[in-house]
Amino acid sequence: MTRTHLLIVFSALLLAVSFNKTNAQNLGVQPTTLDFALSSSQSETQVIHLSNASGKKAQFKLYINDWMRDSTGGHTYYEANSLPRSCARWITLSKNFIEIEPGQSTSVNVKLQLPDSPSASTEMKWAMLFVETVEEQDNSTTKGTAATVKNLLRVGVHIYQTPPTLTKKQIAVYAIKKVPTATNTYQVYCQNTGDLMLECKSYLKLTSVTDGKEYKLDDVEFPMFPGQYRYVTFQLPANLPKGKYSALGFLDAGEEIPLEAKESTIEIK
Repeated sequence: MTRTHLLIVFSALLLAVSFNKTNAQNLGVQPTTLDFALSSSQSETQVIHLSNASGKKAQFKLYINDWMRDSTGGHTYYEANSLPRSCARWITLSKNFIEIEPGQSTSVNVKLQLPDSPSASTEMKWAMLFVETVEEQDNSTTKGTAATVKNLLRVGVHIYQTPPTLTKKQIAVYAIKKVPTATNTYQVYCQNTGDLMLECKSYLKLTSVTDGKEYKLDDVEFPMFPGQYRYVTFQLPANLPKGKYSALGFLDAGEEIPLEAKESTIEIK
């Protein structure tokens, strides 16, 4: 497998999946998430809308990549069809390159077609559609004029395919681990053991062994793919009294799933 690390000019844009519209540096993309729920042999077409708020004509190229969240929540990108859970091979775009005049907008159809095979709908799959602006510039030289293409900005549209037969929602917490390279920093080690992507939150509760006083750290919210492992990092308060504590690391994935927790003893020196 060849890993392709793609340069993100503005990585914060890729975190904006919960917004209905991403609009930065004159590129508007709506929506930034496409959810499909298809069974084998089924197809569906959804639409993304692109807008150009700049004062000149803009060019966009569109392409598909695979991606994965790592154990700390970061995004890692790969060539299309590289990962086992990729749905990139089933995606067809109505346009791969477009031009939009100033102040105008256009639409692109995104079709997902599952093959006629039971194995196509046994697990959740996903991919990323990138919309990237390009600009053609004329560089005059002594030998004439050469055209070069400069990448300006790209926005990621998350594509999820979740077969409707999948229902298993399950999580697990395995350990609370100290981060050896940081002071008073701990990680809750957990996993999504179900079949569906889950929106989770984790928190750490400390109880002093000396006086029983409790301290709860703020929730950390994050999504987890099925099968994904995650380290959730917590920095303990600087004013926490020294001593031994009973630490409970919690993982909460909503009312439909039992709350999971793991206990450990830590010492603040």
